[in-house]
Amino acid sequence: MIKERLNLVSNDLINLLKQLDYDTFLHGMRVGEMLYKFSRYLDLTLHESKELHFIGYVHDIGKLNIPTSIITKRGPLTDIEWNIMRNHTIDGYNILKDLVDNSKVLNAVRYHHENIDGTGYEGLCGDKIDFNSKLVRIVDSFDALTNDRSYKKKCSTEFAIKKIQKLSGTVYDEDLLNEFTKFISKLN
Repeated sequence: MIKERLNLVSNDLINLLKQLDYDTFLHGMRVGEMLYKFSRYLDLTLHESKELHFIGYVHDIGKLNIPTSIITKRGPLTDIEWNIMRNHTIDGYNILKDLVDNSKVLNAVRYHHENIDGTGYEGLCGDKIDFNSKLVRIVDSFDALTNDRSYKKKCSTEFAIKKIQKLSGTVYDEDLLNEFTKFISKLN
């Protein structure tokens, strides 16, 4: 019964995101699919893979609280707009905390923009960042680079991997990024 209720609620939230901005909705779907496939590549349990699949779908759910004019803006955000946009991780956590009784999901939604060196949205670093958040950080970035966004054109898979690899150990977890690179090379 609780699982059915959660599915209905999460479907409602995902549909709201779809109505807000179709590109953000598609990004979540792609991130969810890639997290699932990557987690299977890493030999995570089926439960963990399904959890990551869901996380991918809802990782940007906090954008429901961001003005559409900022979400769909063509071109760079102003400093004020960027500060508003950065709130989507905490907003997502707050939207989900009364609906989802799963700290792994909640943490990944809240901390998916944390960097290994502590320069992320909330300043967590290294081992203070949970495993799922580190995975989402990589897959989220890869998808953003390899698909058109309102503010930029997509780049090739090869260019995206090179760009992400330059930030290995500072933004992205080095070991996970090495595994992701191997995973991507097997897809192509």
